[in-house]
Amino acid sequence: MNKTLLIASLALALAACGGGGGDDDGPAPQPATSPAEGLYTGKTSANQDIAGLVLDDGTYYMIYTSLAPVSLGVVQGKLNAANGSFTSNDGKDFSVSSRGIFDVAVNGTYATKGNLNGTVRYPATGQTATFTSTYDKNYELTPSLATLAGTYTGTSVIPEGGESATITVAASGTISGAGASGCRIEGVAKPRARGNAYDITVTFGPSPCARPGQKMSGVAYYSAEDRGLIAAGTTSDRSAGVLFVGTR
Repeated sequence: MNKTLLIASLALALAACGGGGGDDDGPAPQPATSPAEGLYTGKTSANQDIAGLVLDDGTYYMIYTSLAPVSLGVVQGKLNAANGSFTSNDGKDFSVSSRGIFDVAVNGTYATKGNLNGTVRYPATGQTATFTSTYDKNYELTPSLATLAGTYTGTSVIPEGGESATITVAASGTISGAGASGCRIEGVAKPRARGNAYDITVTFGPSPCARPGQKMSGVAYYSAEDRGLIAAGTTSDRSAGVLFVGTR
């Protein structure tokens, strides 16, 4: 996932300039371990780069980004996958570039440890976009707090905007951080039992945080190749989300 620096620089640019402006039945119930799980990278029909995770329980976080036109966001939800097909009717697009959260439905095909391809549809507008992505074997590495520990400098964004930020992950998994505004966060990270990813939970401090006291949970991925951390989370009701991208 050699997109950490690109995503971080784009997120910072968006934070500075303000950014731009019923379904078919699915496949069989999701098995205990999703056959579509993995780390994927690819492209959308809008020429956006995508990079994301499908966890073993079917929960997914897919970051999309492009420079022309400028776009950045995270699509999050849970998919059901079986017999080479998948659907997700609970998707949310946390769009930084459009400064909003939008309902989406996703369906498509997969090949276990091969590819994940599909269509994203916005029910409110009828707009659609397609995507293709391939499996990254780095998903099969074993995550550890010793690997994750360090201080990361980058950008923290919510759909309404963002700022430069620094986050430190201790060897114990404790997370602490602060943004340029003085907003502070605290939290914890722990390696997942399956897949090269980490479960994270963070709580925002009081003002000047834009979301004082709010707790968000999600997932983080560390790329040893570019020493980059990408972390995304949402509130329990998914009325808000956060994305952090940084390097150490």
